[in-house]
Amino acid sequence: MAQLEDLKPNASVRGILPDGLVTVVSVHWHGSAALELTYKTPEGKVANELLYRHDEPRIGVVELGRPWSFDGDGTLFRLVSEAQRIRLAHL
Repeated sequence: MAQLEDLKPNASVRGILPDGLVTVVSVHWHGSAALELTYKTPEGKVANELLYRHDEPRIGVVELGRPWSFDGDGTLFRLVSEAQRIRLAHL
């Protein structure tokens, strides 16, 4: 469950469409209890929907910002890269 204030551009949100995540494009508030959400579907279609406070239980913010991160272990990545290079050396 998320609050309407949690909906920010580039956030991935579930509960808007029944079959998947959407990416928030923009949010335009209408007072303090309603907002117009413009979002992009996984297929790339842009749509918008009015959301009210009573819609908060059905929505959930999965990720804020980008859906990837660069916080992996660099030493392990270098080790695996070197192992792949050695494995493919005969090609």
